[in-house]
Amino acid sequence: MSWPANPCRLFLVRLNDGRYALQCEIRHPRISVIPVIDLLDGKVVHGKAGQRSSYQPIQSVLTDNAEPLGICQSLQQHFGFTDLYVADLNAMTGGDANVREIAQLLNTEINIWLDAGTATLTALEKLSRQIPLDMLAYVIVALECCPEPQDLEQVFEVVGPARAVFSLDLKGGQLIVPDTCADAGFWQQMDAIGVASKAVEIGFRKMIVLDVAAVGGGQGVETLSLTRNLAGKFPDLEIISGGGVRSVEDLKSLASAGCQYALVASALHDGCINAAHLNGE
Repeated sequence: MSWPANPCRLFLVRLNDGRYALQCEIRHPRISVIPVIDLLDGKVVHGKAGQRSSYQPIQSVLTDNAEPLGICQSLQQHFGFTDLYVADLNAMTGGDANVREIAQLLNTEINIWLDAGTATLTALEKLSRQIPLDMLAYVIVALECCPEPQDLEQVFEVVGPARAVFSLDLKGGQLIVPDTCADAGFWQQMDAIGVASKAVEIGFRKMIVLDVAAVGGGQGVETLSLTRNLAGKFPDLEIISGGGVRSVEDLKSLASAGCQYALVASALHDGCINAAHLNGE
């Protein structure tokens, strides 16, 4: 592949652990791609712009079905991914988790990052009665499900700094907080940097920055300015972002904006990003 002039010489390599990383010879280390699946009523659905009531089963060039295990296996087969981000939309909206499907995924060799509304002790304890939490690689603690900062602290203490990942959730650039949030005023009087600062103060080492309005739209990532600011303010923070990724160029932009991980879904299933692209062919 012929690359345009670039003083940083960015290129993609496959790491020994199976992840794909964007490498820079001069100053930027790497970005690892993590595939995402959205679970709803036992099926993998195509997430778009956060309009969850209208999500439909995924249509993928990788496989003919929308079964979570089949999607997972196809991602492993085609790309060699070792990690999988699972967003359980039922659990995130207060319903029961997709326990059977998650259990199937946990019985594979892939590392599961689970986003299942576990931003309060009550939600975490409910999930722990259904799923062995110690089998999860990472537990996502999302702002959109977190009523108060106290809840963030309590969940972090239980999950621990090695596996707890804070998700800074936005929609159209605005923070997303629970509708029934008793202390919503605390979050609402802060901007995104302020909320991120609180999470770092609590002890989070990994942070997702995601604008759901861009998810599934294929129009590019909307969080680059914010991740760049966060990377400058918190140089030791590992930043994960995505939403709207459509090409390798978007992965390069995320790397340049300080991200270590990229969440990708639609571009893998519609063929816009394939294994050859990630191998730099």
